[in-house]
Amino acid sequence: MAQMVEAVRTFFEQLGSMPSLQRIVMSMDWVAWILVLLLGGATLVGVYFSLTTRRVLLDSDQLEASPQLLLARLKQDPTQLSPVAILSRMGAEATLALLDYGDQLRAPEWRYKWGGVREELLFRLSQQNAFGPTHTLAHYYRCADKQEPDTLRIRRTALIHKLGQQRYVEPSSDGVATCLRVRAHPAEVQGDLGFDGETQWLLADEPAPPVTGPLVELDLIDFRTVQDASVRIHIRRSPMVGGGFCLTLQKRYGLWVVVQEVIEWVS
Repeated sequence: MAQMVEAVRTFFEQLGSMPSLQRIVMSMDWVAWILVLLLGGATLVGVYFSLTTRRVLLDSDQLEASPQLLLARLKQDPTQLSPVAILSRMGAEATLALLDYGDQLRAPEWRYKWGGVREELLFRLSQQNAFGPTHTLAHYYRCADKQEPDTLRIRRTALIHKLGQQRYVEPSSDGVATCLRVRAHPAEVQGDLGFDGETQWLLADEPAPPVTGPLVELDLIDFRTVQDASVRIHIRRSPMVGGGFCLTLQKRYGLWVVVQEVIEWVS
């Protein structure tokens, strides 16, 4: 014990006899100063990278945890994640917000990126026969009101599925606006489909006015059962450019969703 006490006393006596900081500085040569500067620089670089790396990892963790942060990034570039990852990490509410946002932009670069993502999102949602995905699709198709006639909801769903929520087709090169032509059953209820342009409701055998510009046609609805229906939609952007599609719809939880799309012709 006495030896330990003596060792501690000797250590503190030696500590008190160490040279002062001023004497250490005065005794340093240029090599020592270079080493000190290098050590200081290395310390600053280490602190900088430690702070920046921590911030990047924090942002990544927040992105994983918050659908809203992920939604903000996807609004800049919708191709940052695959549609499967979007659905699994964002949930129904944020996915609906992304679908609503994506359809509002008309910039060619955005539309080029957004088209494939949108189609895959709608397809993946339609393959899930559950209330959440069905409810999301019905709100996206603007057909969540179960008091509306089925025919109106089916037609509006078909329009939004093919044209987006704005239901808009660019006018012709000479400025003629697009027209929507609906072939309907005599007992079918006519109503607002939200199309951006003139809408003509015609009976199945009623003569149609001459076409002067782009045209969107909705045929008669074919009800296989009260829960299954199909409708054909033709989109003619010009006399030489267009396409015909057959959409199959199912009624789930009282809401209509597109479950299959077949391309019948393209020009």
